[in-house]
Parts: sequence; C-alpha cells; structure tokens
Amino acid sequence: MEPKIALPPIHIVETKAITIEADHELTQMLDRYRAFYRDAYGADVDEAMLIREMTKRFMESDKEFQRYGKKKRRTKRTAPPKVGSRSTASPSQLPLRSE
Repeated sequence: MEPKIALPPIHIVETKAITIEADHELTQMLDRYRAFYRDAYGADVDEAMLIREMTKRFMESDKEFQRYGKKKRRTKRTAPPKVGSRSTASPSQLPLRSE
C-alpha cells in the first residue's frame, strides 16, 4: 500500500536561488520527508525542491494571504493621478509639506 502523502509529484521549473538557515531539527525532518517522498513516488528530490514546493503549497492554502494578494492586485489597477494633473482630493486629504 502506498503511503498517503500531501505533497504531489514535483515538476522541475525555472527557479531563483535563495539561502536559508535551518536548525538541526528541521534538517532531520527534511531528511525524513525526502525518504517518505522517495517511498511514495520512487523518486529522489533534494531539500531545495522540497522547501520550494512545501512553501508554495503553504502559501496557496493560506486564505488570508490569498485575500491579501487579491487586495494588492486591485489596488495596483487604480492608477495614481498624473504629475501636474488636478487632484480631486479635498485639502484635508492632501499630504502636509514641511518646509
């Protein structure tokens, strides 16, 4: 019987290198998970691939983070007024200048 594993098979994609520090306990857990993955799929993966996929799945499952991302994308769609254009903001909404 194959083990039930939450992480699906990993596909190779273009990546950007980052550096992290992991304590002894985390490195041991990663080694155990690599063995678990190998037993489940018959393929060996390195720590970087596991960390990348686990982090991605974690962020995709975080509902608050997803709402935050949607809110940020909506905010970016509204273009700021052009330089030199008249603002529709009331004087109380304009930033204060310190001279």
